[in-house]
Amino acid sequence: MNRFCHFGCLALSLMLAVAARAASPDAEALGLMEQVRLSMPHVPLDMEAQIRVLDPNGKPVSKLHSHVVWTPRREGGRDVQYDLLGPDGEPAERMEVSLSDLGSAFSYQAGAPLAPAPLPDLFAPVGGSDINWMELSFSFFFWPGPRIVGEERVAGRWDCKIVEIPCPADLGGGWSHIRLWVVPAYSAVIRGEAWKDGRAIKRFDVDSIRRLRKVYMIGDMTVRDLDRGSRSLLKVGKMKMFAPDLTPEEIEELNSPVVW
Repeated sequence: MNRFCHFGCLALSLMLAVAARAASPDAEALGLMEQVRLSMPHVPLDMEAQIRVLDPNGKPVSKLHSHVVWTPRREGGRDVQYDLLGPDGEPAERMEVSLSDLGSAFSYQAGAPLAPAPLPDLFAPVGGSDINWMELSFSFFFWPGPRIVGEERVAGRWDCKIVEIPCPADLGGGWSHIRLWVVPAYSAVIRGEAWKDGRAIKRFDVDSIRRLRKVYMIGDMTVRDLDRGSRSLLKVGKMKMFAPDLTPEEIEELNSPVVW
């Protein structure tokens, strides 16, 4: 009887240890994602971008133009305004996103002129493309509960940690979680996969990086819908800094030559 009690207690202890480990924060993953957020542009940016829907041969079949205003907050976090432009070049849709360690908040406007409207499905394709508002906003960089689930060398050169982050319940059931391939040496995400029902349903790959003075930003990103077998390209065009709240000394520092 004592032997059965011993084995029963041992099994229970092992189960509790596994459960505690699963529930406890992953300090390495938390630190890694904090570095990813810190590596995001810390200056105000005005950007032009295109979403290109590609055919199986990689040729664009349609284009959606957009305008992005990126504004870091001094106390941390980011405020981002995304305008999807109509045929006349005027905003047809606007999504405003506030990003912080406390999560993300979305507000939406549509119409001509723009007026507040109900929030669309954040996981639904935008403008007939394969890209959704989650991927445009990169709000998953701020989701809680990251954990490292593996390692992989990508493209024969990038040594990555694979970080898995559960989708917050208040965002609905669009994804169960996302996996991010993070290069610790550069605090950069170069690949991501969105999962649902136990399998990857979308994948994005960062193809290039844009540089403006000392500021780095994603240049091209390919997003693939793994269910439909289709893909779209997010392409960042012109970028410029604007600094309404910075001192002359801070502006001078931002625009100083890059030292290699």
